[in-house]
Amino acid sequence: MKQTLFLLFLAVSGLSLFGLVMLYSTVLTPADAHRFHWQLAFFGAGLPVMGLLIWMDYRWLAQRPVLYLLAGICVVLLLAVLIPGVGVRSHGASRWLRGLGQPSEFAKPVLVILLAARLARQDLPLAGDGGRAFFLTLLLGGVPAFLIFAEPDWGTAILLGMLTFAMLLLAGARWPHLALTGFGLVSVFTLLLAYNPLRLMRFLIFLNPQAHEQGAGWQIWQGLIAIGSGGWRGHFLDGSIHKYGFVPEQQTDYIFTCVGEETGLIGTTLVLLFYLGVLRCGWHIMKQAGDRFGFFLAGGCTMVILLQAGLNIAVNTSLIPCKGLPLPFMSYGGSGLLAMFICAGLLGSVAWHSRPGRDSSRPR
Repeated sequence: MKQTLFLLFLAVSGLSLFGLVMLYSTVLTPADAHRFHWQLAFFGAGLPVMGLLIWMDYRWLAQRPVLYLLAGICVVLLLAVLIPGVGVRSHGASRWLRGLGQPSEFAKPVLVILLAARLARQDLPLAGDGGRAFFLTLLLGGVPAFLIFAEPDWGTAILLGMLTFAMLLLAGARWPHLALTGFGLVSVFTLLLAYNPLRLMRFLIFLNPQAHEQGAGWQIWQGLIAIGSGGWRGHFLDGSIHKYGFVPEQQTDYIFTCVGEETGLIGTTLVLLFYLGVLRCGWHIMKQAGDRFGFFLAGGCTMVILLQAGLNIAVNTSLIPCKGLPLPFMSYGGSGLLAMFICAGLLGSVAWHSRPGRDSSRPR
């Protein structure tokens, strides 16, 4: 497992350092410099946190008191951001707590832990329990997703829903249960979308971004131009012109467009290779896990990183409608960066402490 841990560290460090370089390239004002320094500080804090989690035995997280504590803190913080005067409201959403960042970011690793513990305790596969275990597990993922949806943060809520479905599928859930629930959720989502003008407009822009390039589709269209203009080798570091207001807030959800413009196909391919490295490590760690909890924990941590990366890159390349999700390890955001380091640390802990072949009851 030492080789796998080294590859994981290389991929995570490579993404984080690449993100810092890209973030530094977007520094144009003193406020931008302040953001860069904060990101650098969280990077410096995130590496020791990841190392500490790797050193600690992941199995202690499966204890009921720890699970109840994590679940309680998560729900309290997600509720707190919705309280006027407690949560910080910005850009039409209440997603932040002063001094604590975005609780929704930390809900990602917490949900992975809770789902892994829940699925590990199933005496029988989810395919044979008549649906009760399936819907109880679905409820476990639905509570934080609903609270985050109410902020509103549709992107993160959808990500948690996809994570829950993926882990249920990993546990052997029946396809009819997944299909029926998925159809119901898509129907509700479509209804909500029809009565939300802002997000409905985002969907219509996605269908034809060029028709709205001078209006609401400006960011999407300019992002595509930025990536395309980079060619195969880019304009080199600090050579981007789209950071000068053409792609607003490029340091957060649209950092991948800066990668494409400044480093071209070479840089974007390198980023994808780093994420493939995370996938390779996660798959190997999951298959070598010696117990059910480690199996689901490794699978969940891998999926939350890769699902978020896939959604962000798909948004940047206009493959799906615009959603506010950061690129893991690369986008600006201290709480988001720290949450991803936590996921990587948990993944490394499974690799370091599990004993392959110890539990033959885990899924294969």
